Amino acid sequence: MDPYQTYQLALQSPALVGAKDREGWVDLFHPDGFVEDPVEAGRYRGRPSIETFWDVFIGPQPSVAFDVRRDYWGGDTLIRQATVVNITQADPVRPLKVPALIRYTLREGRVGSLRAIWEPRHVVGWFVGLGPKGIWALSRHGVRMMAKAGLHNGLSFGGTLVGGLGRPAAQAMVEALRSGEASRWAALGPARVTVAHEDEQHEFEDQPGKALEQLRTWADPLPELVLDQLLVCGHHVGAFLVHPERPGGLALMMQALRPDRIASLTAIWSSEPRVLDLSPAGTPTGTPTGIK
Repeated sequence: MDPYQTYQLALQSPALVGAKDREGWVDLFHPDGFVEDPVEAGRYRGRPSIETFWDVFIGPQPSVAFDVRRDYWGGDTLIRQATVVNITQADPVRPLKVPALIRYTLREGRVGSLRAIWEPRHVVGWFVGLGPKGIWALSRHGVRMMAKAGLHNGLSFGGTLVGGLGRPAAQAMVEALRSGEASRWAALGPARVTVAHEDEQHEFEDQPGKALEQLRTWADPLPELVLDQLLVCGHHVGAFLVHPERPGGLALMMQALRPDRIASLTAIWSSEPRVLDLSPAGTPTGTPTGIK
């Protein structure tokens, strides 16, 4: 599988955002595609709603760029470990840097969904730290979100700031998965599990043991991996694990029912650090990890 060909539309997304090409970006999506950025902060499904998402979150920003550290892919899914670098209206000099897990899934040759895990509390804290100008920017954004995205989406975004999983509980879940022990996977009880590698993808329903067995054909021994990055948004957890001496890495995205129970899990193994970079002309560049 040529990942540049398979995920070409998803790989065009950062450049289109950076160029402020609203029409080009919205055109990437399937007619029934959706955006959740971040997860649990409202789902924007279909072209009119995705256009609204752009008008609320992307369009008003003076500049948005992406620093991609590593890509993980398999089947219809691409996960990017990235930092979103924003120049905001509140501070035209100091950038707001937001670590994120960005997941694209494909559907009938288009982008079926874009879902991101990042930490809204970090973002709100950054604005508050700017003082009055930051508070003003937050207030203006809140008014714009309520007016354009609606009360439900506005309240959903606010809900990511309260409740949800704490970092200790999220890390405990990741550690249980990293253990590679079938009993600990079964105890977490992920009902739906997707495991993938560069060349294949497998889906499991209520079979955590079989999902673990498949993952271990690529990633064993799991306990040797170390946690590189942990992101928590509401009841969703994103984690990246790497081997301290070998090139392999694992991306995890999960939704928790409660601190000891997982509703869904995606685990994608990457055999080596790579970033699928495209040039402005849309052709592969072969750029190693750490592109901007």
